[in-house]
Amino acid sequence: MDERCLRRRIDSTAASQRLRRYAAARFEPAWLALWAVALTARQAQTPDAWLLGRRGLSRALLWPGALAHDTLDGEAQARSALMLGGDAVDDACPSPEAFARWWLWERLAKPRLWPLRVQPATLQRLWLPLWLGYHEGRQTRLIVLSGVSGEALGALKPAVLAALRAGARA
Repeated sequence: MDERCLRRRIDSTAASQRLRRYAAARFEPAWLALWAVALTARQAQTPDAWLLGRRGLSRALLWPGALAHDTLDGEAQARSALMLGGDAVDDACPSPEAFARWWLWERLAKPRLWPLRVQPATLQRLWLPLWLGYHEGRQTRLIVLSGVSGEALGALKPAVLAALRAGARA
């Protein structure tokens, strides 16, 4: 399977400054494995948007337009960043029903998106770049920073914690 990753929009200097504002004493780059499915109108050849998700998420990320991605340079990326959720390929893959449910909720929230349809044949795995910050006080607190924004971004922290737990068990 061709491994793809979204381009990092925040470099290490900008990430460290933003994470220090949230009182993070330590930080590290990370990648979270997500599954993407294209959203297109009936006669369109190119995707109008993408729906990104993984099993266990309450909401998917809606990615407008094309996915600007690079091929994942496995060896270099793995040495320099924490890879989350990439161990078992089928483990975090949502069912087509999950994507349909996520898309239903997005359409209800934004009625102009009604003509777009989920295209299950376009399912692919990709890596979302993140920065993880750690604030150590009475309890260690995890801060997740990404170059994307949106209403569903709060769903990334539980996904990161689940991937960290799964990695600790393995």
